[in-house]
Amino acid sequence: MKYLLDTCVISEVIKKSPNENVLSWLQAQDEDSLYLSVLTFGEIEKGIEKASDQSRKAKLKLWVEDDLKKRFEGRIIPIDMDIVTRWGSIQGLSELSGKTMPSIDGLIAVSGVAKNCIVVARNISDMEQSTAELFNSWGYVGL
Repeated sequence: MKYLLDTCVISEVIKKSPNENVLSWLQAQDEDSLYLSVLTFGEIEKGIEKASDQSRKAKLKLWVEDDLKKRFEGRIIPIDMDIVTRWGSIQGLSELSGKTMPSIDGLIAVSGVAKNCIVVARNISDMEQSTAELFNSWGYVGL
C-alpha cells in the first residue's frame, strides 16, 4: 500500500505536543510507502514565512531542507495535467452540488487517486468529494 500524507500529518512530527496516534501510525509504516505532495512543501513554506520566532523559522527551514526533501526523494508527487484535470472535474461537480472542497486539499486528494495512494489526513470531510480512499491517522490505535 502507498500512503499520501496530507500536510497536517507530516507536520505532527515537528510539533511541540504531537498527537501520539499519528506518531504511532507513522512509525508502524514502511518508510517507502509514504509519499508527499509537492503542495505540502508550499504549505509548509507558507507556515515558515508566517512564523514570528526567528529561531523556530530557522529550525523549520532546516527540517525541510535536511530531512523532508532528502527523506522523501523519489516519493514527492508533482502536480501534472492528469491531476489538475481530475481536480477541475471533481471541483466543478462539487460546486454544482453545493459543496466546496478547499483547493489544496482537493489537489492533494486527487493526487492520491491518480497515484493509487490512500490519503492520510485529519479533516477527511474536506476531501470526501475527491473519491480518494481516506484515512484519519488521529484515530489510529496500534495493534
